[in-house]
Amino acid sequence: MFGYIMPRKPELKVREWNQYRAEYCGLCKQLQRDFGLSSRLFLNYDLLLLALLFDGLHAKAPSFKRERCIAGPLKKRWIVQETDGLSYAAACLVLLSHHKLRDDVADEKFLKRTGARAADTALARSYRRARVRYPELDEKLAFCMREQAALEKEGCADLDRAADPTAQMVAAMAAGCAQNQTQRLPLFRFGLFLGRIIYFLDAAEDFEKDKKRGRYNVFIKLGLERPAMLENAAQQCKMAAAELSASYYALSFTQNKELLDNIVYLGLPSAVTRIGCEKQRSIKHDESL
Repeated sequence: MFGYIMPRKPELKVREWNQYRAEYCGLCKQLQRDFGLSSRLFLNYDLLLLALLFDGLHAKAPSFKRERCIAGPLKKRWIVQETDGLSYAAACLVLLSHHKLRDDVADEKFLKRTGARAADTALARSYRRARVRYPELDEKLAFCMREQAALEKEGCADLDRAADPTAQMVAAMAAGCAQNQTQRLPLFRFGLFLGRIIYFLDAAEDFEKDKKRGRYNVFIKLGLERPAMLENAAQQCKMAAAELSASYYALSFTQNKELLDNIVYLGLPSAVTRIGCEKQRSIKHDESL
């Protein structure tokens, strides 16, 4: 889905790394509580940012408990207990997964289309629950996915227009973390520019595959070769990162600030420096960054 929103592990303190892992396990548990066992199949690190933002702006500190994990049942580990942020992030994860799968059903070839259809069927009940909780967000994500599909069909060669649906989706989810109206605008702008970074990183990573398969890519439509594409994508990401940082600076956090600072000021810039390379699937082996 995304794959770029991670902390820079070597710069985390031990307690921060332990908290991050506990939050990740907490999101997994929250998915099962709210949406059933099948929803845990779609767990990823990216949407954990929403939980950290949401709870970071809230006055109530999370509680931790040692529990067994489905991925490692022989050993107990620290897990963050239910929070409003984890609940919101779980719902966003289900909604986004559903709409991405529906897009794959429409666009992919037979094998991937069949797999996406099967996965969406498994997620159907979870999606209905999430849609009831956040109907406006669901409509916004669906609208943005349709807009993205229309732009690709058109062969859009405008960077701003091409990136806007992804930016609007991330902005809508980020704005939902606001505890009051004062926080809503900076969170919306934070998500807007984060979405632009995600879009350009993803387009740069897929450039060669899209070119080989004749698939849409905004940089291909611009007629760029790989060196120029990488330079252009990096420039777009750096401009967006400056605006993202300004919006982030306007927010006041009561907790999670160390983790969020790491992701915003170290994790994302690290992803930009690796632009055009395959994105990380995990941060376990990220010691060389």
